Amino acid sequence: MEEFQTLKNKFRDTQLLSDEEIEQVCLHFSMETLGKNQYFLEAGKRCSRIGYLDKGILCTFVHDREGNEVVKYFVEDQQFFTDVESYEKEKPARLNIFALTEARIFYITRSQKQQLQEKIPKSNYVFKSFAADALNRMIQNQHFLHVGTAVDQYRHFMEYHPNLAQNVPLKYIASYLGITQSSLSRIRNQWM
Repeated sequence: MEEFQTLKNKFRDTQLLSDEEIEQVCLHFSMETLGKNQYFLEAGKRCSRIGYLDKGILCTFVHDREGNEVVKYFVEDQQFFTDVESYEKEKPARLNIFALTEARIFYITRSQKQQLQEKIPKSNYVFKSFAADALNRMIQNQHFLHVGTAVDQYRHFMEYHPNLAQNVPLKYIASYLGITQSSLSRIRNQWM
């Protein structure tokens, strides 16, 4: 269970569960390793898992009417993620979640989570707090996309997400910023 240490720490940081309860929680998680460009979830399939990214970078995107990938957000180390609508309503996902780098993911299935909640009822509150944190992080990360010029947005992205800026292909960064890849290349050339 040493490989689950970052997950244990995440639960420990909440200060809501005892060490024994945290051990029980981690027994309900499984591990999956994704290679670069492998999917955790594909649009059209039902999402029945909540993931925790131990290591790597994930990209979430949808397809627009023309079939282009539109990046919604990135998932970095030690963050929970899922397609909330698909998971909660048991409907086909609209979101694609795939690995931009090799990734190690711990995940819990819906049935495992239900079993866990029966054993440790307060675990439900912990998962809800993680969901609220993830939503707040997405809102904060998206806020800058509505302020300033494309140059300002790229500068903000570089300053606050240096790991992503170094490891994510430009086409995904451009899509996330809502600009073309050629525009991003011009911005990078002028700015650097």
